[in-house]
Amino acid sequence: MTVALALHALFLFQSSVAATAQDAARVDAIVQEAMHGEGAVGLSVAVMRGDEVVVSKAYGLADLEFAVRADEETMFRIGSVTKQFTAAGILRLAERGKLAVDDPLTKFLPDYPTHGQEITLRHLLTHTSGVHDYTALRLEWAPLLARELSDAELVALWQDLPLDFAPGEKWSYSNSGYYLLGMVIAKVSGSSYADFLRETFFEPLKLTRTRYDSNGEVIPNRAQGYAFEGGKLWNDRLLAMSQPGAAGGLISTASDLVRWQRALVTGRVVQPESYLEMTTPFMLDSGRETGYGMGLLLDTQAGQPCVWHGGSIPGFHSVLLHFPGEELLIGVISNSEGLRADVLGVELAKALLATK
Repeated sequence: MTVALALHALFLFQSSVAATAQDAARVDAIVQEAMHGEGAVGLSVAVMRGDEVVVSKAYGLADLEFAVRADEETMFRIGSVTKQFTAAGILRLAERGKLAVDDPLTKFLPDYPTHGQEITLRHLLTHTSGVHDYTALRLEWAPLLARELSDAELVALWQDLPLDFAPGEKWSYSNSGYYLLGMVIAKVSGSSYADFLRETFFEPLKLTRTRYDSNGEVIPNRAQGYAFEGGKLWNDRLLAMSQPGAAGGLISTASDLVRWQRALVTGRVVQPESYLEMTTPFMLDSGRETGYGMGLLLDTQAGQPCVWHGGSIPGFHSVLLHFPGEELLIGVISNSEGLRADVLGVELAKALLATK
């Protein structure tokens, strides 16, 4: 290497280091301000540019009652960010020839009542199935929140209700649909949903701080969640973790989330053709696009095209944002309902996109 090339390489390295330091400083300033707001408890925050994790940091407390500080290893419930893992699981099984996304649900769950309609896995993946969302059944569901329910017991909450609309006719967010997809994954793979994700994704990708949650297991360095009501923090409502299933049952860190998203984008989770399916908006029978692919929202955030998903589960908020044009990924998880991860994530995006 000539002296000129060596100097140029050194300049590029120093510029990269300076840019990373600038990113970290901007993120830290914004997050520190958020942590001084009413209702903040703890945060997991990570930023990735291309293949480089430029920020991976925890803030505040994992547990208020024992004043336990959060760190980079602290796992938080991620709620509906789980859905992209589920969608990727279905597509990985499709790549193995175990199923097709246009297969009818009844091919795998023959006893599920479809009320005279054909509901496909694609309908479930894109929230266009018409299957009623069980989390909207407040009166029926609320008394059961703390009970560990079997698949049959949970599905019984909604299966006999008429469809909200004919499959493919409209878009309506349905946790029930994604719960059913988890049942399909278990049926086709011969493993539990949790074991399938662990063996297929988490272990090969070295996502060591991502797993299915459990109220019974002792899970070291897991954050407690908090509600924020009447200007006061409360322990979150007890939710039996059998109930979110493939719609929202995972815990993770922001660092694991951005590395997962990078692996998804670069073909290490599913094939590029499958990822294209995940990021293609579903078109309704009317010809209107929905703005949702498979487990992923497709719209504009911080003034830039964005592939993303948020999550909300008692005591926690989460968001995972990917800006493809900038190769920028941002993950934020909060263990307080008083600090919205999605709002903070977009604020971070605005600052980081402005510095590119």
